[in-house]
Amino acid sequence: MAHWLRDRGFEAYAVQGGVAALAGATSGLDVPASGEPPRVSSALAALRHPRFRRYSAGVLFSLTGNWVEAAAFGYVVLLLGGSAATLGLIGFLNTIPNLLLALPAGLLADRFDQRKLLFCFQGANMLVAAALAALWATGSLTLPLLAAIAVIGGSLGTLSFPAFQGMLASTVPPRDLESAVAINSLSLQVARFVGPAVAGVLLAAAGPTWVFGANAVSFIAVLAALALLPSSRAAVAAGASMVGGAISDGLRYVFGQRSLATMMMLMFLAGLFGTPPVAFMIPAIATDQLDGGPGTLGALLAAIGLGSVLGSVALLLLSRRINKGEPLLAGYFLTGAAIAAVGLSTSTSLSVALAILGGFGGVLFVGLSTVVVQAMSSDEMRARATAIWAAAFVGMLPFGGLLTAGLTALLGPGGAVLVDGLAVVIGGAIVLLLRPEVAWLGCAALPEACVAGLQPLAVAYESEKA
Repeated sequence: MAHWLRDRGFEAYAVQGGVAALAGATSGLDVPASGEPPRVSSALAALRHPRFRRYSAGVLFSLTGNWVEAAAFGYVVLLLGGSAATLGLIGFLNTIPNLLLALPAGLLADRFDQRKLLFCFQGANMLVAAALAALWATGSLTLPLLAAIAVIGGSLGTLSFPAFQGMLASTVPPRDLESAVAINSLSLQVARFVGPAVAGVLLAAAGPTWVFGANAVSFIAVLAALALLPSSRAAVAAGASMVGGAISDGLRYVFGQRSLATMMMLMFLAGLFGTPPVAFMIPAIATDQLDGGPGTLGALLAAIGLGSVLGSVALLLLSRRINKGEPLLAGYFLTGAAIAAVGLSTSTSLSVALAILGGFGGVLFVGLSTVVVQAMSSDEMRARATAIWAAAFVGMLPFGGLLTAGLTALLGPGGAVLVDGLAVVIGGAIVLLLRPEVAWLGCAALPEACVAGLQPLAVAYESEKA
């Protein structure tokens, strides 16, 4: 309870024995002799539920198809005569909807039936992928068309994200939500690991038409999974019927919790400085910093993928931890330090080792932040909270890419990556110094699990408003 009160701006203390102890009396409550915390559910507890198994299987298949297309998209740009600058521009167009549409997407997911929304958005995504396959097969695909499709695809992905998270929460009881989010994160990393390999095989054997076609077919799996789920609608509060009011309510809800608001600051720093080096600069690091070629690039990408999978396994275990702030901070600072060290490294073997550490820490940080946003949000606010998370993190990626490109022009790839990594570490240290509440993530949402749940005789005593 003390954590909960302090998270909302009160000065609070945990007192052994509570008010009765302060008055010199004894309490009738018995404390377990062992002092052991209550049993927590298994990391794979969500798999006990048939709805979750069907939903997660469909999402995994669809995510793999998405990564198949994403891995080949840049190659198709080059086949159409594009340059490195064109790749950057199309990447910007594909990610900018995350900033512009994330908050309205959260409102849509809270206001309307999430299942119907996903049917519309994922069906439209399937049509976009099928159109890409047809355009390439007929020789009609051009760079301007590809850029327009990048905007459409990015917009549909942004609009789908909060509804996906809301539907995920509806497939399990609240006690297994953290397990479901962790398993979903592991599915994402598996898809990210498998998709590019499948893309390479399809490109070599059959060409881009089959890549786009495979992605179109993959959407059938998620649509079938949605068809087997019941409708899920979380109504917006009556006093927030207007769009602006509902979005404002979501912002007040998130930033009214000090630990959650502080985590959003870290997400902002990670999106602006931490993700762009990984998303845009790995090829330049491989060729310019390490004097390597395709083999070096492949080794770095594989190392990041390996670290990500290992991080997802750790996430399954840590998702059961009551206080998630400490491992989340460890993942954040590990990632920033690894990025900075890659900017300095001129050794391929060292850079590969650092890439594994960075992939591990990055997935731990991002995965735990997703678990926290889901678990700390009410049913009415969950979609809007995840949309704010997306705007703070993924929404900063296009601007971070532009900033990193400018640093590269001044300092070279290694210097730009070093500055980005240092910005992550130093910025995070300042945030932690000013707002240490981020170390209590999870406790602020479930005070009974952090103080009263572990020690029934401990209660919070509020002394004054901070």
